Amino acid sequence: MLNGLSRRALVWSIMTGLRWLLRLPAPVLRVLAGRPVVVDGRQPVPTARMLMRVSRFAPFDAPHRNGSLARARTELNLAGALAGAGICPGVRTSESTWPGPGGALPLRRYEPAGVPAPGPALVYFHGGGFVLGSLDTHEGACRLLAEEAGVRVVSIGYRLAPEHPFPAAASDAVAGFAYVVSHAAEFGVDSARLAVGGDSSGANLAAVVAHAAARGELPRPAFSLLLTPATDALGESRSHEQFGSGFRLDRDEWAWYRAQYLRDPASYTDPRASVMYDETLDSLPPTYVATCGFDLLRDEGEAYAARLASAGVPVVHRRHEGQLHGFANRVGVDPDARAAMLHAAGVLRAGLALSRGSREW
Repeated sequence: MLNGLSRRALVWSIMTGLRWLLRLPAPVLRVLAGRPVVVDGRQPVPTARMLMRVSRFAPFDAPHRNGSLARARTELNLAGALAGAGICPGVRTSESTWPGPGGALPLRRYEPAGVPAPGPALVYFHGGGFVLGSLDTHEGACRLLAEEAGVRVVSIGYRLAPEHPFPAAASDAVAGFAYVVSHAAEFGVDSARLAVGGDSSGANLAAVVAHAAARGELPRPAFSLLLTPATDALGESRSHEQFGSGFRLDRDEWAWYRAQYLRDPASYTDPRASVMYDETLDSLPPTYVATCGFDLLRDEGEAYAARLASAGVPVVHRRHEGQLHGFANRVGVDPDARAAMLHAAGVLRAGLALSRGSREW
């Protein structure tokens, strides 16, 4: 049984090793990654295959079996911080808090060099299944988005389950976006060019914000950036069956997250938990949806993108065919994850540039 210090050393060793392994030449990496898994004639990229092998030894990749929620959070925070270390060091950061519905919550601002004031910005919500994750786990993602999209990023902390089950995180997300809008001048933000975004559960919260705005509950974001979004808590898509085991985010881990956040199965189709069931589609902002080919959330993200497109919402969808779930917080160790995030940053830059001077795209 490893003690706390030994477990931290293990996390450090794994992340340091990954940083080295995933940057090896492709032919070498293919050999080390072993025999590829083939699904529907496709296979994960070599970096993803290596991650699948290494994850068996990483305690932070199985939080539902970690034995301690506090330890799972600590280890994932450390792994996430290491995974984003060294990204875009020229981006300035500042720490503060914001008055959430249940009390003060953390807030971190990212400002790249040369961005005008007021200027375009992104409110970002971290992933982690509504249970894990923090501003630290997504430090690298926010730095990269800030620099490559040329925007200020405001990373918003929210209450986590199981201490704060649904709808706490959704309520915090809506209130957090409204808070940034109301303090736009203080943050150097042009509220007409303010986007909302996030990854995984954070992308769910970003979409919840967009739908709340479409219902007139708060100002409309200029753009939505949804990276591997969770959109349907029922979890009945084919990708849940195809990638339910062995692809980093397993179905039993996903079910554990759901049980922590959504205590009542009747809430699975509540639009604040599953935006797939929100009938308010008019007035949603232009939206970018990124999915991964080997992710159990793939099909629900793509179904949501298709639903928006059918309703006339301007949508750009990109499937990163060989990728696994969670690329947003691997940008410092995984070149393929970084490439996916660079693509998202480019779309965000274009979307906010097109929104200049207008709420329409």
